[in-house]
Amino acid sequence: MKITRFEAFKVKFELTNPYITAEYKGQGLAEKSCVVVRLRTDDGLEGYGESDGHAKFTYEGPETVMAMLQHYLAPAVLGLDPRNLSALHDVMDRTVPAWAFAKAPIDVACHDLWGKSLGLPIYKLLGGELRDRIPLIWPVGGGTPEENVRQVKQKMDEGYQSFHIKIGAFHPDQDVARVAAIRDAVGPEIPLLLDANQGWDYLTAKRTIARLEPYQTSMIEQPVPAWDRQAMAHLQASASIPISADESLHGLHDAADLIRNDTARIFSLKIGKCGGLFRTRQIAAIAEAAGLDCFVNSMVEMGISVAASVHLAATLP
Repeated sequence: MKITRFEAFKVKFELTNPYITAEYKGQGLAEKSCVVVRLRTDDGLEGYGESDGHAKFTYEGPETVMAMLQHYLAPAVLGLDPRNLSALHDVMDRTVPAWAFAKAPIDVACHDLWGKSLGLPIYKLLGGELRDRIPLIWPVGGGTPEENVRQVKQKMDEGYQSFHIKIGAFHPDQDVARVAAIRDAVGPEIPLLLDANQGWDYLTAKRTIARLEPYQTSMIEQPVPAWDRQAMAHLQASASIPISADESLHGLHDAADLIRNDTARIFSLKIGKCGGLFRTRQIAAIAEAAGLDCFVNSMVEMGISVAASVHLAATLP
């Protein structure tokens, strides 16, 4: 089997609700553009992948991903066997360093082709499932404590049993009030995961995390800028809440460095940010060997990336 045709499409869609992170300045993300890749093989199969980069957050946007695909990666992978993921990633990495969001849709499309060629779901190709049910988390961004409480109660009625609360966009007093109100509303058993999206400096993070500790939160994700790993390590050493690495974790070398310096106790795994299923599974294995937990996370995505992430999550301990 050989890849004989490569196509990439830019797709824009509107969000039902604005997606608000620490970059919030009065308006959340209201629409999103993604890149969809379609690979065809010499035996007539089609495989699909998706890239969900957002330039302000990931340093790669749909326009740069399209350019990287068209000028560098597409010519490099034509003629390769999509089932040989080791060779595929070796070729992509030698063609361009980094650029995970451009490589990820190729990786996912090749997994799609591999599964279709064998008539198997992708989780079996990743080693087999450890679970047949995966709890979903609902993101809560922006708004007042009262608005947040109404939202989480509605989502609990719909079946969600955990919440990812975006903090760092407002004054710490407001964020603490939001978390306190949500905890009071949902009770002690519902997991609350907090995500500052690099929104604090070290001192603000240290003071605010101390104020959040009474509310039994499961983790605080990326409290300081991605480059400030020393600050993350200091926070991890002093806090009772586990620190999760998201924007600081893009590849294998990042994973090794984060573990070596005890910078985080949880890895936030995103197949786009980590370069596809193949590389993300490797990062998860590094975390497992070091005794770290993993959180299978997502960007603002369409169905292809979500499906791929669910297949990955089914296989991870």
